[in-house]
Amino acid sequence: MNNKNKYQPLEKSFSIKRVIKNIISIILSPLKYMFPKKYIIFSGTNNYIYNGNSRYLFEYLSHKSSYKVYWFTRSKKVKKYLSKNNLNYLSYLNPIKLIIISSMAKIVINDGDDYLNIFGLSDTKKTYKISLFHGYGPKTVLVPPSSNSKSKDLRIDRINKFDFVNFTSDHLADNVSHEVFGLPKNKVVILGFPRNDNFYDHHLTSKAINTKPVLKSLFKDKVDQQSKTILYTPTWRPYSYDLPIILSEGFDKHRFNNFLKSKNIFFVYTTHSAHRPDAYLHDASNIKYIDESFCLYDTNEMMLETDILLNDYSTTSVEFSILKRPQLFCIPDYEFYKQKKGFIDDYINTMPGACFNDMSDFFTLVSEVLDNHQSYVKKFEKQREVLLDKYYNLPNVKSMEVYNNFLGNLLDDNREK
Repeated sequence: MNNKNKYQPLEKSFSIKRVIKNIISIILSPLKYMFPKKYIIFSGTNNYIYNGNSRYLFEYLSHKSSYKVYWFTRSKKVKKYLSKNNLNYLSYLNPIKLIIISSMAKIVINDGDDYLNIFGLSDTKKTYKISLFHGYGPKTVLVPPSSNSKSKDLRIDRINKFDFVNFTSDHLADNVSHEVFGLPKNKVVILGFPRNDNFYDHHLTSKAINTKPVLKSLFKDKVDQQSKTILYTPTWRPYSYDLPIILSEGFDKHRFNNFLKSKNIFFVYTTHSAHRPDAYLHDASNIKYIDESFCLYDTNEMMLETDILLNDYSTTSVEFSILKRPQLFCIPDYEFYKQKKGFIDDYINTMPGACFNDMSDFFTLVSEVLDNHQSYVKKFEKQREVLLDKYYNLPNVKSMEVYNNFLGNLLDDNREK
């Protein structure tokens, strides 16, 4: 059997599905004009997690506004959580409700570049599509420089399907929005990240780092009042890779865990869902990997309890800078990453923390931070301020209030877009 015949049934099946979807979309499209469109539907970067900017804004509007808001999910755990907290959700298990609410939705909101669009019901001029987005920093590049023009065009087309894309600074809105995302000015808004609002509440941040509720849920009775937290947030790579820290010279899991135990430190780490590493650091007494089963885990909630952020190129560095706490960096593949993924800024000179290449340096740096916390933070004050000025310089740090007003204006807008 030649390749053409081999793949013909699959191509035919795909074509039939597309035709059926288009027919259903045409049949359902009048519903958009029959129902009042005062509903808002939220979704995350994937349909099995419940976190990020969408989660924070969804819960805020659920409690603080009169809007009809829903969360779309395919996770049983998320559904259970939402039901327990009297929050509205949509799922494929109730397709009639999903279609009806989608028909009445005037706004759909997503953390990335893929909003909920059941049978094309969101692709009308009367439905506003808003991307809150999920992170900005020196690594904010849609596609690697090595990608072909077709790949870049596809990413730009996806983000341009939104009516509004949120940015978090004048620099991003004035430069990056067009140069990187190809967005026209009328689609660019500066509204901030709802998940960061808590970082400006000093009472809340102080309480979180002293009580550490999330850490206690992960490590149970091992955590006491003197325990410290290191949060590790390595980002994805457009190539195969191992967890960067295990590539550090002299790395040994047992030695690493024993050091953490000796300092009463608990090490929590995540990996990016877009492309996970080939080799991991497995759980130990003081180490916990947050995998896809932790669908309710929220990185920003964990940051509130974090004493030291360990990072590489992730945009979490920008957000953690708001808290003015110590950061460390592990970037053994910097030159290769720079070539394959690229940066929009000078990354090395904007890192608000020291970098290490071997375990002995890591142990020394952690000890320095614990012994001289304020002086370490002060040492990188300039880099931290530059980073925030470029990537998170909002005049109003209560972004959820700003969103509330912005969305209210859209819901009251009865004009044809």
